[in-house]
Amino acid sequence: MIQGKSKTEANYRAIYLDSSSSLKDFSMDRRKYHKKYVMNEEVAEKENLAANMGRIIETLLMEPEEFDSRFYLSSLSSVPTGLMLEFVESLYRFTIDATNEKGNITRDFASIAQDAYVESGFKIKFEAVLTKFMGSDAEIYYKEIREIRSKGLTVVTIQDVANAEKIVNELKNNPVTSGVINLVNSARYTIKNQIQIEGYVVDDHQFKSMMDKVVIDHNERTIQIYDLKCTWSVENFLEEYYLYRRSYIQAYLYWKAGISLTTNTDSECYRYIVNYPKFIVCDSTNYMNPLIYELNDNDIDDAYFGFNHKGKHYKGVKELIIDLIWAQDNDVWNISRENSINNGVVRLRK
Repeated sequence: MIQGKSKTEANYRAIYLDSSSSLKDFSMDRRKYHKKYVMNEEVAEKENLAANMGRIIETLLMEPEEFDSRFYLSSLSSVPTGLMLEFVESLYRFTIDATNEKGNITRDFASIAQDAYVESGFKIKFEAVLTKFMGSDAEIYYKEIREIRSKGLTVVTIQDVANAEKIVNELKNNPVTSGVINLVNSARYTIKNQIQIEGYVVDDHQFKSMMDKVVIDHNERTIQIYDLKCTWSVENFLEEYYLYRRSYIQAYLYWKAGISLTTNTDSECYRYIVNYPKFIVCDSTNYMNPLIYELNDNDIDDAYFGFNHKGKHYKGVKELIIDLIWAQDNDVWNISRENSINNGVVRLRK
């Protein structure tokens, strides 16, 4: 049998090992990594509607029995939109930041709301925003997410679920994706959804991964890993998601996690070939046709060694692990390894 562990999502996340998500967080915000993964403090994440839709779709598609353990149906038919949504999310984050270990809020609402107002980008006066907020659906939503997110659940609406069900139906019936989505266990295939692999090693550092869909082809002796992404821009996945959200880190680590399945002599896929991961990308509004994005040798090399794209450098997994181990060993999070080695003296232009 495959050596993937089967745990609830909550239990998986409680295992203290780095993952593609934590390495991504480290690459983008060391302060956030330190607070979330070292200090074990709650970090109020900025909600992303497309990402939330992706989680609903993954659950309905692969683990429908887990829906109630991950989501809470809002009393609202739809959540706030535009700047009011930004205001509510900012209000939530500042509230969390101002909440002490006993659950008491250490700042008054007016000052928290003022910070949220500035961050949200409203152009109308603060008092006008508060008038729109108080007693509205936006206030109800704010109270819901304060209560529900602390329980590890995501607040969703009936409209969200209905849209997710339409996308799931599209994925099952669209000619681009149906052949993968509808695969079931057979003499030839072993299909694993949400497979969890813990303790595999990359460059002397242990990781864990939870992969959406793994297809083991016993005829071809191959393993194919699929990850489902839900975006606003299906046909611009490279720019809008793969690079922006550092999904190349995920792709490389998933590939290495897959390889770890093939090294145990007791495994049913011992010495199988692990193909490079593929991304199944669907449209969060269910308008654009879903696509499957493939990676090649150059993509995997770039993910490991790092690369430049349109004048921006993206650190690869190799260097990120070196930086992370240095930060962990020295318990230094407020300066990069490179700048520390250079005693804080940095060339303006490199």
